[in-house]
Amino acid sequence: MSNRDRLTITPGGPWRLYQHITLLGWEMLGTVQRGDEIGALARSLTNGNLVMLRAGAASMLDQRKARAALEARLGA
Repeated sequence: MSNRDRLTITPGGPWRLYQHITLLGWEMLGTVQRGDEIGALARSLTNGNLVMLRAGAASMLDQRKARAALEARLGA
């Protein structure tokens, strides 16, 4: 697996550095890094999808990898 494919999740991380306000319909969880990209980790309250938010733009994450990384960090 290349570093570009690896997800590093920090629950409770400083998400406001990348997304200044909470968006309606999203739960802010922390930060996520994918390769050289880093942003706020958010979960859609509508469908549960995990995304990277940066300045209001959402990038879809690989859901399997994102959930596994989040669960590993939370000890679930």
